[in-house]
Amino acid sequence: MATLQVRRPPTLELPSVKVLAFADFESATKGDDAIARYVRDQFIAGINREGAIQAMTLAEANERSAASGLKIEAILRGRVWADFVHIQGLREPVVTSDVVWETTDKGVKFIAEAHDKVETQTYEVVKAFVSIQLNLVQVSGVESKTIAALSGGRGFRQRIGGGSSSSYDLWTGRAEAAAAKGERNKDALLRLSADRAIREFVKAISPHQETITAVIAKGGDGSAASMIRSGQYDQAIQRLEPGLKSATKDRAPDLYNLGLAYEATGDTALLEAAVHFYRKALEFDPENEDYAAGLGRVERLMRGKAKLAEGIR
Repeated sequence: MATLQVRRPPTLELPSVKVLAFADFESATKGDDAIARYVRDQFIAGINREGAIQAMTLAEANERSAASGLKIEAILRGRVWADFVHIQGLREPVVTSDVVWETTDKGVKFIAEAHDKVETQTYEVVKAFVSIQLNLVQVSGVESKTIAALSGGRGFRQRIGGGSSSSYDLWTGRAEAAAAKGERNKDALLRLSADRAIREFVKAISPHQETITAVIAKGGDGSAASMIRSGQYDQAIQRLEPGLKSATKDRAPDLYNLGLAYEATGDTALLEAAVHFYRKALEFDPENEDYAAGLGRVERLMRGKAKLAEGIR
């Protein structure tokens, strides 16, 4: 198995956008303008890190449009809800029993059990949640139209102190490692919640990098396999494809690796090519579980691309 950095297309099927301007995000909860600005700024940074879309504030985009003719292709408008609760001094009973033992030369000997003792312990509960609503508007000259409406959020509930601490993801309801162990600061915890939500929205709108674990088939072109292992997917395609137009059964590993290289490019238009070559490899070796896994992975990716989603899960 190899760990590969692959490019994934946006989870939403959207028109191609190369320049995206962010309007000011509105705070839906009084006094939370700072978290709304944070969400917008981190969203811009997340999009720009992926490198496929040029993102900036609407004010900056207008300045650059006037100065150099930059064409704004889409505008993202947002509304942010922030919820923070910190409850201190909560109490719960704890029952303990004192058992008396005696150590002898024959081992440990039970002597007596004392009566149950009831004590109380105190703990705190911290809850932070950020919900985001977005409208993506495509701009064409003086006309504009909404091409996506998204909503979603992330947050957690964390118990601090009083014996065992615990943390729960408020979006999935699953227990998790402490999100920020012992942290009680409102701004820090709301930002942590916002960061989680932003990661999902970036994936929805922009091509993005993901790490997958996949088999690189053996028995074929070793140089092409090495290229895939080192992330040189385009070079692997150029090396493999010309010789596979009339491939025979012994080239099944190369057909599979060509499918893997196409998958890893992250170009939506090339996913069909990945499916084609995975299927050709399976035709020659229908019992090969690795080939079937590659095909299944891409087919799930294609099925999972929603056209216009109301929310992100």
